Amino acid sequence: MGREAEGTIRYLGAEGAGRILIEGAEVILRGEVRAKIPREAIAAVWVEGEDLVLATARGPVVATVGAGVAEGLARVLRKPVPTLAEKLGLMGGARAGCLWPVTDPTLAAALEGHVAPVAEATILVAEIMDEGALERLVKALPALVGRYVWCVNAKGPRPPLPEARIRAALRAAGWIDSKTTAVSQATSATRYGLRKG
Repeated sequence: MGREAEGTIRYLGAEGAGRILIEGAEVILRGEVRAKIPREAIAAVWVEGEDLVLATARGPVVATVGAGVAEGLARVLRKPVPTLAEKLGLMGGARAGCLWPVTDPTLAAALEGHVAPVAEATILVAEIMDEGALERLVKALPALVGRYVWCVNAKGPRPPLPEARIRAALRAAGWIDSKTTAVSQATSATRYGLRKG
């Protein structure tokens, strides 16, 4: 997918075999050299022969991954990180309808200026933090056919309602998950649509 590669990684005086991975707003180094580097901390990106070079305040990251792979990774890193609104599909005039009030401040900020009444929205958003909210959503699904529903849930090792429980309930109703994105430190969102056929 052009977002990760294996090779030799050099950073902060360490060197070894590993993997460089571009994940959202971070560059992750795995293997013998390990680090998480916010993309906003990368001042410049360039390719030198077989190497992808990332300039950071702490020193350069040099990933020897091959010229073609390095060019591909550099192209990805030069693109701006998509906003949460863009990740939710709120581009080109698309509007979101909130099935009930949103409480996550990061999500509320992303939706600002993109909200429409549920009946007019092409994308729907529902915070699913407990069994009651999940039951309300499942009952509403027949009226939501033809649109995507983003289910926002708490993340972490012991969330009040595990994401697997939400997935199981929606799949049992014929809805399938197709995309996931982080929303905030505390929440993530999964997009569901009615299964075709």
